Amino acid sequence: MRINVAIADDQKLFRKGMIALVNSFENMKIIFEAENGKQLVDFIDSEQEKPNIILLDLSMPEMNGLEALKIIKENHPEIGIVILTIHEAEHHILATIQAGANGYLAKNAEPEEVEKAIREVFKSDFYFTVPMLEIMRKGLTKKPQAVNLNQEDSLTPREKEVLQLICKQFSSIEIAEKLFLSNRTVEGHRNNLLAKTGSRNTAGLVLYALKHKLIEIDHLSN
Repeated sequence: MRINVAIADDQKLFRKGMIALVNSFENMKIIFEAENGKQLVDFIDSEQEKPNIILLDLSMPEMNGLEALKIIKENHPEIGIVILTIHEAEHHILATIQAGANGYLAKNAEPEEVEKAIREVFKSDFYFTVPMLEIMRKGLTKKPQAVNLNQEDSLTPREKEVLQLICKQFSSIEIAEKLFLSNRTVEGHRNNLLAKTGSRNTAGLVLYALKHKLIEIDHLSN
């Protein structure tokens, strides 16, 4: 199956380079490029063919990446969004994940990592490097209100078990096999986890698990 990708970045040279790179990956194609968030939002609303994954810069004119992210996730939650970032933008990580971002990718990343990030978000709904996870963990320690804490103690032991496996990037089918459950039961647990933790997606669940020390960073496979 081909993965349709869109990119929004106001730096033309960087954007064109990313387009050439992504188009070189097997079964992957850039279907739209935008130089600001408004162009991106307008495209998604008007075109019948939607991207599976969006590579999204945060700092853009007219409409920045965070604003575009919120609008797209509100109307098209199924689209995976990978934030393109430089080191100075790291303080935006928690805010963008809460808004629905599925992963982060440094602008100086190796080509192999770009491909991995797109494929992991397409397959597992999230992608974070270990350095990014460490930044998230530190940020969460400084900002205790960063995630929904109302349901902190309401997760059942089984839900915590499922959450840990989700964070390790196991699919629902793989989790079902490991825990001797049906796929439908695992999906039910996942939906309960999203509701109880106030998370928008799997990336939000990872954030919650880090906050409550339900998973250690070195146990996450990346």
